[in-house]
Amino acid sequence: MKSFLLLAFNTLSIFCLNAQSPAFNFTKAEVEANLKYIASDELQGRRTASKGEQMAADFIAKAWNEYGVKSLPALNGSFQKVPFKIVQPPKDALLTIGDKTFSLKDNLLIINGSQIDQQAPIVFAGHGWVDEADGTNDYKGLDVKGKIVVTITGLPTGNTPNDVFASMKRKQELASERGAIALIEAYRMGLPWQFAQGFFKQERMDLDHDADGGARIVYGWAKEQGEGVISTKLNQTSHIAALKLVPGAEEKVYASNIVGHIEGTDEVLRNEFVLLSAHYDHVGTGKQGGAAYTPQDSIFNGTRDNGIGVVALMAAAKELAANPPKRSVLLLACTAEEMGMLGSQWFADNSPVPLDQVVFNLNTDGAGYNSTAHFNVIGKGLTNLDEDLVKAGSTVGLSMLGDPAPEQNLYERSDNISFAAKGIPAVDFAPGITAMDESVFKYYHQAADNADSIDYDYLLKFCQAYTQAAMLIANKEGKIEWTNEGSKYRR
Repeated sequence: MKSFLLLAFNTLSIFCLNAQSPAFNFTKAEVEANLKYIASDELQGRRTASKGEQMAADFIAKAWNEYGVKSLPALNGSFQKVPFKIVQPPKDALLTIGDKTFSLKDNLLIINGSQIDQQAPIVFAGHGWVDEADGTNDYKGLDVKGKIVVTITGLPTGNTPNDVFASMKRKQELASERGAIALIEAYRMGLPWQFAQGFFKQERMDLDHDADGGARIVYGWAKEQGEGVISTKLNQTSHIAALKLVPGAEEKVYASNIVGHIEGTDEVLRNEFVLLSAHYDHVGTGKQGGAAYTPQDSIFNGTRDNGIGVVALMAAAKELAANPPKRSVLLLACTAEEMGMLGSQWFADNSPVPLDQVVFNLNTDGAGYNSTAHFNVIGKGLTNLDEDLVKAGSTVGLSMLGDPAPEQNLYERSDNISFAAKGIPAVDFAPGITAMDESVFKYYHQAADNADSIDYDYLLKFCQAYTQAAMLIANKEGKIEWTNEGSKYRR
């Protein structure tokens, strides 16, 4: 009798567990096949604007169409065209302010601008920021027409890398709108000057803001020899500065974001969008990808970063198209994350739907995994959805971890930051990492990151957990919002 009761209890427990676990419209074989194509040698590392990246884009768009995902009328198809320019470093640049000289070799970086060789008055304008909402106007009372404006990098509220990079375009526009001929920022970002030099003194890819009427004034950074030297000196006296720039060559190219839409079922909540995103680009081949390659393997397949995320996004698209939730869903496969989150930045600045209707961004991106029992939420504690995310993982046997390396500022190093910067609650849903150790770096941005190195049982669970998280969030009653901890992103 006792044995019978025990057997009956165990049978009931298994039945209840299975009843709680959702059924999904995708299989292990399907997610494996999708990843093996996305991370195949045929796609040559999916570098932004390459043939291989376009092949990946076509593959994703075709799959979404087969799943029943719709395109948005504003885009007239699945692709959002993103304009880029491949920029060679300047051939020569020199800035002289009084008795101080800044040169490309030592303490000057010119990021963009047309050729110039001119003397002009120079004026200091604080952070060079204007925000009517909080009354900030660093240009109040200043005449900068025909002058060189000097400001401090970042925003009045912060000088993190995200503050600096997110404000660059707008600061150039503010100076250009007021007639300035150049904007030079005193470099105070919390990253070594050598890091900035390494990035901007080589060929790079930027958004082509000429295509949307952006500013073309000379823009760059000057390294101060001591805190406040430039701003203090300019506040004390007036100067005529000499600025010379011979820019490098530029080539205009295009890539695409892939965008899809699943309409919600609730008459009210369907007017809100949950944005699901993952970048599908990687770093290419050979010297494009990095130093760690051999003649035998020079293709950086990007299986972990971010083939896994792409496959999870595709799995969620299939499930949600078959079982639409209450809220509408936007699907976004981003280009150019590896170039500085440029594809998601373009989408956020040129959204085909009103951004005030986008209530949450569930991004998926990672560096790999060293635990098949976990997933990570980069941004844990920033929104009121932690319980939903924990529940999503638990339905398939995965436990949630937070940021494995807070000192690396991972939250601001993936596409979620493009939407958080607009005030949209956002997190990154990543494969399980307990610590950023050698087992992660063995594959992260390495030629060894091939599809045959993946645990496909874990991949299936990860895709299921991401899909379930998307479903729970899109069906959630009540408001989705930042917590007090995440309020710094609230707009």
